Amino acid sequence: MGVVYTREWNPTSLLKSQRTHPPTFRWWVAFSLLILTIHEAHELAHVLTGKAVCGMWAARDFNSWWFTGECNSVLPTTAGPIFSYVVMFVGAALAFRAKPVYRWAGVALLFSANPFARIFTSVMGGGDEMVVGRRIADVANRTTTLHILVAVIVATICGAAILMGWRAMEGLKHRALWFVGVLFWPMILTGTLLFVIGNRLLRAGFLAQPTIAGAPLLVALVTVVVFVLTGMTVRWLSSE
Repeated sequence: MGVVYTREWNPTSLLKSQRTHPPTFRWWVAFSLLILTIHEAHELAHVLTGKAVCGMWAARDFNSWWFTGECNSVLPTTAGPIFSYVVMFVGAALAFRAKPVYRWAGVALLFSANPFARIFTSVMGGGDEMVVGRRIADVANRTTTLHILVAVIVATICGAAILMGWRAMEGLKHRALWFVGVLFWPMILTGTLLFVIGNRLLRAGFLAQPTIAGAPLLVALVTVVVFVLTGMTVRWLSSE
């Protein structure tokens, strides 16, 4: 009877053995739309949870929300980060699928949840996680210890997702350059298009009247357009 040699399955080794093509222009278009879609889904996780738990729609703009009535539950605040973390790790799992066709789709999904922005805001002392941390610690303002603790937790979770994204790009020529692009583009896109331009239009009163789910008309229109375009271009995220 001969000796049978077995080889342990290693996703990183598998990625090394496959040629990795750089993302195409169409991929970047679809990725950008997916970023906007996941950003809005994050915000909807907040407001839908708020409606379910507190019985009211939150007022909002493109990146913040607030209740006009009393709601003591921390769940609406928690729902957004949990959603984003789930998206990151679902994307990471997809990126390590055996077929290369799934890899860039997984990378897009992972980074569309904006892991770097979550780290950045927590290090700066802001973000949903800091609000949750203050509620759990029962303090009105953040302390140095709480600031460090929250930042470390967020950096650990998002850093793990970012590392998986880096590993998923194994074999890509100029990997570091592409990696920097997909890492920072979500923060640049949402910061410029939504926070600066979109919120400035709302503050000026442009289509600012509340509509469905507490969202201003401008937010609702942008959401519908982005969701439709994402559905039309999502297939561009997966290509041989």
